[in-house]
Parts: sequence; C-alpha cells; structure tokens
Amino acid sequence: MKTEIRLSIAERTPFAGGMEFGTTGPYERIKGRVHFAVDPGEQAYSGITDLDKAPRNEKDLVDYSTDFLILKPLELENGNRRIFFDWGNRGNIRALQFFNDAVGSNDPQTLEEAGNGFLFRRGYSVVFAGWQGDLLAGNGRFLMDLPVATDQGKPITGLVRCEYILEEEGVTTQPLSGWASTRSHPTVSLDTRQATLTRRQYGDSPREVIPPDQWMFARDEGGSGLDGVSKQTAIVPSDSNLYLPGGFEPGWIYELVYTGKDPLVLGLGHTAVRDFISFLKYDASDDEGTPNPLGSGMIEKAYGWGRSQTGRAIRDFVYHGYNEDLKGRKVFDGLLPHVSGAGLL
Repeated sequence: MKTEIRLSIAERTPFAGGMEFGTTGPYERIKGRVHFAVDPGEQAYSGITDLDKAPRNEKDLVDYSTDFLILKPLELENGNRRIFFDWGNRGNIRALQFFNDAVGSNDPQTLEEAGNGFLFRRGYSVVFAGWQGDLLAGNGRFLMDLPVATDQGKPITGLVRCEYILEEEGVTTQPLSGWASTRSHPTVSLDTRQATLTRRQYGDSPREVIPPDQWMFARDEGGSGLDGVSKQTAIVPSDSNLYLPGGFEPGWIYELVYTGKDPLVLGLGHTAVRDFISFLKYDASDDEGTPNPLGSGMIEKAYGWGRSQTGRAIRDFVYHGYNEDLKGRKVFDGLLPHVSGAGLL
C-alpha cells in the first residue's frame, strides 16, 4: 500500500522585506503543514514502536502531520540546488542563530531575523520541520500531531520514571515530564500510594522515600483575588503534574516512578524527516498534485544539522537506517551532529 504525503501551505510571502542576498537574490518564505498517511505493514516503517497499535483511516493507513517552514530563493535557478535542514532543538529554530548570527525566532520574517545572510548568500533552501512529537504549543515551536497507541482501543499503560533537579528555591510544582514544553504521560491514578517519589543528594546517594501523604498529583495555580489586590492560590488535581507542598530542595535529585498511559507513536518523528526531505529532493508534486515548492529536479543535495538534543537525534536517525527513503534512495548527502553528547547521572 502506498504511503501518502500532502502539503497544506498556509502562508507564502516575501522574506526579509525582499532583501537581495548577493547573486542569489530575494528569498521567499513558505509556511504550512505536511500530512502523512503511512502503511504500518511497509518495511520502511517496521522499526517504529507501537505503529501497529495506532488508529487507521478509511484506507487502513496511519495519519500524522507536522509543521514546516521553507526559506527558498525566489528564483530557484539562482540558488545552489541544496537543502539545508535544521533539526530544530525541542521545536525551536537554531540554524539561523548559529550560521547567520541572527536573533532567535521560530518564525523568521524580518531582515534582523535573517542575520548576516550567510546561508542565503550561498543559495541554500533552508528547511525547518517538527520531528519531536511530544511538544506542547507555545513560543512558536514546530509541532507534530501524532497518534496515541492503544491495545485494540483500550489504553496502554506502563511504568514511567522521571527525574527533577531544580535550581531555585520555592518551586512546588513540576510537569511529570520535567519540561513545561513537553507532554507528560498522564498517570492512571491520582493515588500517590500507587507511585514512588524519592530524593537523593548525588547520583550514587541512597534514595530517601517521600511519604505518599506529603505530595500530590496536582498543580499549584495562583492569581489575583476578587478585589484585584490580594493573591489567591489553589491546588488543582492533575494527572500530568507533581506537587510538593514543601517545595523541591535545589540541587537534589527527585525521582518519580508511576504508572502512565497513552503513549504517542514517537518514532514517526524520524520518518517525517525522511519522507519530507525525500519529497523535497526527488518529487515533482504531492499526492494531491500540489507542486513541490522546491521545484522538480531542482535539488541535487540535502544537508542536515542539529545541535545537542538534535545532534543525538541525527545519530539515531542514521543508526536506524532512516537515511534511505522508501525507494532506496539517499535522503541526506551530509549530516552534521553538533555537540551531540549526553551526560549520565
């Protein structure tokens, strides 16, 4: 069964006020969403955990989608026929800051956000797309819409382990994921007796159990009172937050083990990058006839760059064989994982 790809272009505007970047000339900004429908039985998707447990559409395919942004030469023939793909770090654009000395922005439009124009003067078509499927909306992050895996319609549950290290005093609430920008696996029960919260001073220190009656699955909400002067707070039960009334002690390692539910099929982040870049590199149009915004046969090479988290994602992408597309063709001709190490506690 054929995998499908469909572009939905929301905006198409001049970039950086029509500024001409050397012999490349002006650039165009194209923003939208790319939709995929994939066959879980196809070999190219066989390594994706829980894909077989994702819901199917009327064609028996699995649907998912991601945001994208393309900054391309207005006249493609003036470009260098190369894609520069920014593996956005936690949904954020980073390449323009590092290569163009630009100010940070997840929706670059202005001359200031183009920076010194390094990539543009050299004629690259610069591409951004979401690949991390558990990000939450905010700050213009590039988001994915991924299916939730189920066991024949019933929730899938399993143990989740999270760590929290706070740097400031007075913090009482944390998302279970540990990141405000990242989706948590919801707990199956608000009963803290069914979970374990510990703390330790160092990685190899003995764990101290925090009794279940001294913390909650909840969040601390605050705001102004009815008189507009006094402050009011409320402790709201939450399946996605951890509340510690006495606050987290800075520098200590807190560890929560609980039973979570509703896993996303996160492995589709790799195939989104593979299939989107392959489309831009090789195809003339999508499955509904929308022309490839980078033209037909105009791209000769594709390069990818990622920093820190995304440097590790690049290594994983290559290790698992995703640099070969569905037709056995090379996706990226060069990849640069930047500071891709990770510490161990």
